[in-house]
Amino acid sequence: MKTLIISLCGIFFFLNTYILFAQAPLVINISPQRQVINASRNTQISVTFNNPVNTSTINTSTFRVFGKLSGPASGTFQFGAANKAITFTPSTPFLAGEWITVSLTKEIRGTNNVPLTVGYNWNFWTKAEPGTLNVNLIRTIPVRRQGEGLIQCYGALGSDFNDDGRPDLAIVNEVSEDFRVFLNNGTNYDTIYSIYTIPSGSYPSPSEGADFNHDGIIDIVIGNAANTILSAFVGTGNAGFQSGISYTAGNLVRGVSVVDFDGDGHDDVVTANRGGNNISLFKNSGTGIFAPAVNINTVGNGETGVMIADANNDGISDAFIGCYGSNEIVLLLGNGNGGFAFSSRKTLNGPPWAIAVGDINRDGNIDVAAALSGNNRIGVLFGDGAGGLGTTVNYSSGNFPLAIDIGDVDGDNDLDLIASNYGAGTFSMFGNNGSGVFTNTPITLPASEAGSCITVLDRDNDGDMDLAGIDEVDDLLFIFNNGPVNIEPISTEIPSSFVLSQNYPNPFNPETKIKFDVPQDARRPVGASETQDVRIVIYNSAGKEVQTLIDQGLIAGKYEITWNASALESGIYFYKILAGGFVESKKMVLLK
Repeated sequence: MKTLIISLCGIFFFLNTYILFAQAPLVINISPQRQVINASRNTQISVTFNNPVNTSTINTSTFRVFGKLSGPASGTFQFGAANKAITFTPSTPFLAGEWITVSLTKEIRGTNNVPLTVGYNWNFWTKAEPGTLNVNLIRTIPVRRQGEGLIQCYGALGSDFNDDGRPDLAIVNEVSEDFRVFLNNGTNYDTIYSIYTIPSGSYPSPSEGADFNHDGIIDIVIGNAANTILSAFVGTGNAGFQSGISYTAGNLVRGVSVVDFDGDGHDDVVTANRGGNNISLFKNSGTGIFAPAVNINTVGNGETGVMIADANNDGISDAFIGCYGSNEIVLLLGNGNGGFAFSSRKTLNGPPWAIAVGDINRDGNIDVAAALSGNNRIGVLFGDGAGGLGTTVNYSSGNFPLAIDIGDVDGDNDLDLIASNYGAGTFSMFGNNGSGVFTNTPITLPASEAGSCITVLDRDNDGDMDLAGIDEVDDLLFIFNNGPVNIEPISTEIPSSFVLSQNYPNPFNPETKIKFDVPQDARRPVGASETQDVRIVIYNSAGKEVQTLIDQGLIAGKYEITWNASALESGIYFYKILAGGFVESKKMVLLK
C-alpha cells in the first residue's frame, strides 16, 4: 500500500510539474498602459509575462507596433527579469498625437516552446503639445486637376507614405473612382503627387492603412459604398502603390477597419456593409492577399461604421458597429481566433453614419462617438470596460454630420471630437473638459459647401495637432493650423521694408520671441488691407526643415511671435523668413 501511495504521489507531482512547465506565456503587465492619452513620442513599449519567453521568437513580426500616422515601427528589443520582460525601443520617435497599436502574436513562445494561447494587443496615444481649439484656416487646396469636373472627394487618410517623418494624405474620390496622394512638404500639401485608379470601384470612400505584408511599407484598403468591392493597394515605398486588387464583401461597403483578429501576426480587415446588413471578415494570408470574405449578420441593421478596439480589457480586439438602419451601436467581442460574438447594443438618437473610438472620459476604458446624420447631433457612449455600453449623451452639431474624428487637438491630455457637417458646409469642434463632457456650443470651422471628413495630424511637426478637412461638393482640401506660435501685432506703424530681427532671449529654453516687419505692398494704396504671404521656417544644424512657424497672409505691420520649442532637442537652429521675394535667416541656440 505504501508503495502504491508513493507511486501515486509521484505521478501527481510529475503531472503538476508538467502542467506548470507547459503553461502558455501570459501577459501580466504592459507599458504604456492601454488608452493612455499622453505617452512620450520616444516612449519604450514594455510587456511582462508570467513565465520566461523564448527570445528567438521575439521580432518585429511577432511583436508589432504600428502608428496610425507614422506607420510600422522598427526598433530594438531588450530582455529582462530572466526573460520575462521585453522592452521595445523604436528607432525613430512616433508622431505627435497619434494612435499606436501594439500586437503580440501567437508565434511568441515560452522557453517550454508553448505559444501564447491567443494574440494580445492594446492601443495608446502619443502626447500632443499644448495648442488651441481655435485653429486657423491657412490654405485651401484643390483636389481636382485643372479643368476637371466633380470628383467628389470624401475621405482623407493621413499617414507617412514616403517615410520622411511627416504625415501625408491619401484622398479618396467617389466620382472619379481613384485616390490621390498629397505629399507633406513640411508646410502644406500643395500639389497632387500621384493618382491611383480603383478597379471595379463605385463610390469609394472609407479607407484605412496597415502593413499587410510585413515589408515595412504602408498599404491601403478602400471600401466602395455603391457595390460589394473591397479594394486593396500594396505600397511599394516612396508613396507608390501597386495596382489595386478587388475582393467581394457584402453590399454597399461603408466602413473599413484593420485588425489582426486571429493573432497570427497578419493584419486582417473588417468591413461594414450597409446594403448587406452584415459585416465581412477578410483573413490575411500573410502576404497581403486576403481569403474570401466570411460574412456575419449582427443583431443590428444597415451596418455602416466599424471601429476596432479592446472593449473588455482582455487584450483581444473587439468590434464596434454603427448600424444606420436600426439607430444603434452594436458591440461584438472577439475571441482571439477570428470569431466575434454579440456583447451589447445601445440605441442612438439618430442614424450613425460614422463612428470613432477612444477613452473619452479617461477611465481607462474604450468609448464610442457617432455622427448622427439624420438628427444633426453627435452621440457619445461610454464603455464599462467589461463589454457593456452606457446610455447616449447627445450634443447638437451642424446640419447632417456624416463623419466624426477624434484627437487631442488642444493638447490638454483628453480627446476632443470634430464633426463634419455635410448640410451646413462646416466642421464642428467639441472640446472635452477632461471627464468626457463636451461643450454645448462647438467651435465652427469653415468648409465651403459640404464638410465631409477631417483628419487630425501634426502637419508641420511642431508637436501640436493640425487638421485637414475635405469638402466633397467643391472638391477642396482645407488646412487648419494649430501651433505654439502666438503672432501679435506690436505697432500700427507701416514698415518701409521687410525686416527679420534676432530672436530674444538667445540662448533660450523653451520659449523665445522673434520680431519681423511686413511692409506695404508698393502696388497697393497705403492702408489697403490685402495680405502678403509670409513664411518663417525653422531648420536644424544639418539644414533639415523641422518646423514651420508661420505660413499665412499678413497685412502690413510690425509683428512678434512667441515660439515654444519644447518638442525639440538642444542645439543650434536657424530661422528663415520668406516673404514677397525677401529671404533672410538667423541663428539661435536652444539649451535645455
